[in-house]
Amino acid sequence: MQRLIAACENNSIDVLLLNAGLLTKETLDNLDFDRMRRQYEVNSLGPLRVIKALLENLAKGAKVVIVTSRVGSLEDNGSGGNYGYRMSKTAVNMAGVNLALDLKPRGIAVLLVHPGLVATNMTGRKGIAPAEAAEGIVARIDELSLADTGTFRHANGDTLPW
Repeated sequence: MQRLIAACENNSIDVLLLNAGLLTKETLDNLDFDRMRRQYEVNSLGPLRVIKALLENLAKGAKVVIVTSRVGSLEDNGSGGNYGYRMSKTAVNMAGVNLALDLKPRGIAVLLVHPGLVATNMTGRKGIAPAEAAEGIVARIDELSLADTGTFRHANGDTLPW
């Protein structure tokens, strides 16, 4: 973290994209609290630590984007399971809403974005191409303003339920 801070010293940040993802698959019959705690550290606290470290570098009018997941939605959970991952993404969603409220007076907008199911090692290479997900995220960043700070969006533009 110190190297990150040093690299950004005296530099202004216009867009801060925070993408942290660790997935282990806990079920009710197989709860591993150490693995769940690790997911919380990476997925929830990781983005918050980076924002805290770089807060003074965020320019007025900057955009903070947290890549999250729709599995963190309380309203849109029809399958259960993946306790640690789901809970950690719900926590980062709350952090994003808090940040939106705290950063708005500084002229900084916050977006929580679900990239879609992206074909990576994490998903067993199932889903859309990473380039397609990235294009959607960039489009949502371009659209972001203070008027919609704190929103939870899919990379395709859909608003997601909390």
